Amino acid sequence: MYRMDVKTKLELSFVFESYWDMLPREIQEYIIHLKISQQNIDQENRDRMKNLCREIIAYGQLKAKWGRGHIKCRMDHCKCKRYSQLKISACYVNEYNDKCEMYLGHGFEQAWSRVNHVKSFL
Repeated sequence: MYRMDVKTKLELSFVFESYWDMLPREIQEYIIHLKISQQNIDQENRDRMKNLCREIIAYGQLKAKWGRGHIKCRMDHCKCKRYSQLKISACYVNEYNDKCEMYLGHGFEQAWSRVNHVKSFL
């Protein structure tokens, strides 16, 4: 391996920087468009991850507040299939050792507000 002098490094950096200018305008625009698209995809993935983390935390808090068994979360699809809702049910074992399921609500906020009310009937 040999060591390049400062002049050669400067010449090479000038050559490599000018490659962008040598590309046709359409290619430059295409590359810029790809970069912007990738940034949008990355932002959507970050938003999805934040929502997933919030749901995991809400699930853990709801399960801790319920304290009698596990919590079931299911997606309920509307008959018209235009939207779907999260249906949350709480499971428990009654005095006859039967596994039972109690509806808590659509969404973690509604379920959180109903837990104490439902627990008072058991």
